[in-house]
Amino acid sequence: MLTIPASIRAFASWQYSSHPDKLRKATPEQREMASHHFVRLTAMRDIILDPVKRFAYDRFGPDVQCNKCLTISDYVESQLFTTGTTYGAIILFLVGANALGYFSDGAYWRYLGLLAVGTLEARTAMRPDFPSFLTLYLNPFVTKWGLRPAYLPFQLTSIIKKASISAAQFLALLMPLYRLDPQQPLKPTEDTEDARHKQLDRLSAFVAETNRESGRLLELESIPYKENEKAKSELREAFKKYMVQNVVHQEKDVRNAIGQSMARRRQGVPHGAQGTR
Repeated sequence: MLTIPASIRAFASWQYSSHPDKLRKATPEQREMASHHFVRLTAMRDIILDPVKRFAYDRFGPDVQCNKCLTISDYVESQLFTTGTTYGAIILFLVGANALGYFSDGAYWRYLGLLAVGTLEARTAMRPDFPSFLTLYLNPFVTKWGLRPAYLPFQLTSIIKKASISAAQFLALLMPLYRLDPQQPLKPTEDTEDARHKQLDRLSAFVAETNRESGRLLELESIPYKENEKAKSELREAFKKYMVQNVVHQEKDVRNAIGQSMARRRQGVPHGAQGTR
């Protein structure tokens, strides 16, 4: 439809050839489809011939709804208000989600994409010319090779929106792969004297805290044996042995310290040899 010359004669000829009464041997279904098509042509005629509506159509697409808009300025203000409201709501949602710990991966790229697409929409709405990328590169390429008719600004905006959404979804799947996995052990640090002292300090603090916790648990569990000192003593020894074997030895710092101690003691021992040095 956009390829029809903007003249009354061209539209009159086209509408006359598309009128439902021209289909004399058509079925009722075909007549109904032709009637809908003719109504659509009639509604689009004003958009093609009116420079103001054509300006709005080229930049905002056929879905632009502004019954009170009469001038180009009215359409531009209406579209800027809609765009600002939409992107403002999206940004507020992302800020709230980031504050709660959601959508933190790739947040910078999401905000950058929103800013870029919003800037393109604002530029398209306020400028009388088409974007340079569209007029200098994309449209000459597609028309030269006969790939399709030339793109309009609202079509370019729609493509960029879909591409930005796809890129955001791709980043949401890709970014977690580059985070440190808390389930994986950290790489061993350099075996220096200072590192050993720090590790021993952490181990001592952990052992002291474990002793205090085990003492509180032991007192709680030994209440039924308060009057029987022998049973209380046996329970205390059994409970301490359980804490050492099943709690302390399972801690990562303890296992790392034991492993490093065993590795230093077995330096120079042939592979497969039994025992320690």
